[in-house]
Amino acid sequence: MSLTAAQLEDRLSMITGSNAGAIEGTSMYSSAYGDWAIKTRRVVDTFKGNNKTELGEWLEGFAVKKYEEHSGRICRRVHRTLKHKKYPFIGGHIDRLVEGDPNRGVECKAVTADGMGKWLDEDDNLIVPPYYISQVKHYALVTGRMTWDFAVVFTDGRRDPFFNTIEFTQDDIELYLTRCIKFWEHVTSDTRPDVDDSNATATTLKQEWRESDPGQVKVADETVLTYLKEREVKKEMKEVYASQMQLMENRLRNFLQEADTIVSPTGEVLCTWKQTKKGDRRFNFNFKRETINGEKRNAV
Repeated sequence: MSLTAAQLEDRLSMITGSNAGAIEGTSMYSSAYGDWAIKTRRVVDTFKGNNKTELGEWLEGFAVKKYEEHSGRICRRVHRTLKHKKYPFIGGHIDRLVEGDPNRGVECKAVTADGMGKWLDEDDNLIVPPYYISQVKHYALVTGRMTWDFAVVFTDGRRDPFFNTIEFTQDDIELYLTRCIKFWEHVTSDTRPDVDDSNATATTLKQEWRESDPGQVKVADETVLTYLKEREVKKEMKEVYASQMQLMENRLRNFLQEADTIVSPTGEVLCTWKQTKKGDRRFNFNFKRETINGEKRNAV
């Protein structure tokens, strides 16, 4: 759904579906600290969309069409920002509501080839990523509709549309509401939430404190001394692990020599050491399992 400039500005004054994954800790792209810094205007959200988001908006109508054909239901588009009746700081922009079913909504997704891995489990079965489940849980809180259908289309054209239904309990919604209230208290009181170990939080802190005050010194208390000691321990462990990993990879290189693939006795691909376009050889230990002649094998 494409948002107006006013709607984008309005998002800073509320929790929306895009913040749900950060609040629940399921997002790969954001964190509670990062979203707090944006809401309190300490940092600016510079993401304005890209070709993938534009393609997703363009394919939204196609996903709805396929959903209606599949389900026999009729969808209604929502052009305004919906807000929680009791908590106006909780709102959202819903893709579709289902006519004649006051308990159901629809979330549309278009999946590109480079994002396909997030939608597959270890056995190559289609799943809904946790981040998007958090998103529709937020919509359930806003609308009171506890059943949400995903209508997912794939841009490579090789897969049929994927339809999946998520149902929430009242306990699910109450727990999420508690987390939203706690997060918003940090925003309104201008109190920093705890930092986590995510790249999103690291990026936010680097943006927030881009410049230093030359000569300013802070004295470490016991907590900060603990942070420094723990970091040193972790650094030493990392160096040991890196050294051991290098040793194992060198042994694998020595085993492979001119060969580029190692398989198990049953034929599963375990790793490859193949030449890249740049001319160097690179290990790959990540393979999706696929069925070959009725047996589970790793895809090369």
